Amino acid sequence: MAKKTPGYSEAAAEIEEILEKIDASDTVDIDQLAEQVERAADLIRLCSDKLHAAGLRVEKVTETLAEAAAEVEGSDEEE
Repeated sequence: MAKKTPGYSEAAAEIEEILEKIDASDTVDIDQLAEQVERAADLIRLCSDKLHAAGLRVEKVTETLAEAAAEVEGSDEEE
């Protein structure tokens, strides 16, 4: 079964866990380290994509609100 794509908060928490494991380790297993770094990189890309998508959504909403406000102001001036 495929692993569910984590949400932003879950991904950020997993990145924190990975960093804590790396910091707390006295010995380094290079294979585990490589896997952890790859996973963290994937999660960072995921978070970046989610932030970008959220930014676009917010921008679209603010543009819609600005257009609606302009229409209201325009109709008020006509009266």
